Amino acid sequence: MSKINLGQVNPTMALPVCLLGSEVKGRMNFCTVAWFTMIDDEPPTIGLLLGKKRATVDGVKENGAFSVNIPSRKMTASTDYCGITSGYKTDKSKVFTVSYGELKSVPLIDECPLSMECRLKQIIELEGTDLLVGEIVHVHVEEGCLTDGKPDLMKIDPLLYGMSGGPYFALGDRLEQAFKVGKTFKKT
Repeated sequence: MSKINLGQVNPTMALPVCLLGSEVKGRMNFCTVAWFTMIDDEPPTIGLLLGKKRATVDGVKENGAFSVNIPSRKMTASTDYCGITSGYKTDKSKVFTVSYGELKSVPLIDECPLSMECRLKQIIELEGTDLLVGEIVHVHVEEGCLTDGKPDLMKIDPLLYGMSGGPYFALGDRLEQAFKVGKTFKKT
């Protein structure tokens, strides 16, 4: 099968979506982020890539902490709303039901099946984006989304973003167990 060179473009792939949460001047705000990933496991560290000038990032800088909330497919409209609406122009504090964990300035979205409280480690400024690096200090999971005491992806049902420009997707079938199925591989 031959491949066609598309040049220097963003590749098509599915990315998980999160809602970055912070308090900005005493008011909670949320921003939708599709470019985020785990970047270390000891201590658990997460990185979120955002465009410049985000009200939510102002709150992260102000408080030195933030939340990462994983929405389910049921939250597609509210999640998209937080991505297309500026926190500088719109009060997004009433979009979700919010609670607070151990870090008192970090709003956690109750509707999200999984939420993380993070301490800001650093912000790396890039040409067109900023990379927020945070240490995960607390993970909160809906009790019904656990299997054998661990978060279950299929029960969390995370919202996925199809690059570039959408649409949104949900998880498909469970396939094979990572770090196990490769042991059966034989080149044919």
